[in-house]
Amino acid sequence: MAKNMTDRRKNVSRSQATEVKPRERVQTTDKATQTSAREERRESATMKSTNKAAARRTSNKSTSIFARARNNKIGRFIYDSYYELRYKVTWPTFEEARNMTVMVVIISAILGALLSLVDFGLYHLFILVIGGK
Repeated sequence: MAKNMTDRRKNVSRSQATEVKPRERVQTTDKATQTSAREERRESATMKSTNKAAARRTSNKSTSIFARARNNKIGRFIYDSYYELRYKVTWPTFEEARNMTVMVVIISAILGALLSLVDFGLYHLFILVIGGK
């Protein structure tokens, strides 16, 4: 049985495992206990806010210049660009880069020769139309 429970816990996601339970209201008739409960809630809220403020103050002091630079637009853009180039781009191997470079040179030479033939033909057609030479 215990093994099944641990297996079930592994399969349950975190959001499913922690169910939000509604607060139970305690009916109290004593005014003193009601006011003391209110004061306790106020104190706990005050403590939480002071803890957050203290954490914010200490975190601001401990942040480095790089952490602050990442929080503005230009710094975020540079950081995201670096991250994408470093971890998301699939770079070609040396052989792939060499083969692609050779193909670009060959295709450029073929297109250059084709365009020079067209240019030569159009030049001679223009000369023929004008009646020069």
